[in-house]
Amino acid sequence: MARVRAIQAAEAPLWLEVLLTYAFGPAPAEQAARLDLLGVAHDATAYPDDIPSDRLADLLLAWAERYVSGEDWQRLQAKIRQRRRPLDDTR
Repeated sequence: MARVRAIQAAEAPLWLEVLLTYAFGPAPAEQAARLDLLGVAHDATAYPDDIPSDRLADLLLAWAERYVSGEDWQRLQAKIRQRRRPLDDTR
């Protein structure tokens, strides 16, 4: 059984970066997907007080569930784990 996808609120900004890179990467996502994600990114950066981290995590997760395949999701999780390591080393 596949694991349920989740994005922790504390990691929402990191996920935003990874998902933007994914959407505009070498095999870019369809235009509608990119526009949806750009809308979320714009609102999150232009109005950070209006979109708390938990809401951003929910929006990014909804985007990922709609546009990211299971195989790609696993690769993206690995990227998050790699980027998380330097944060863990500073504690």
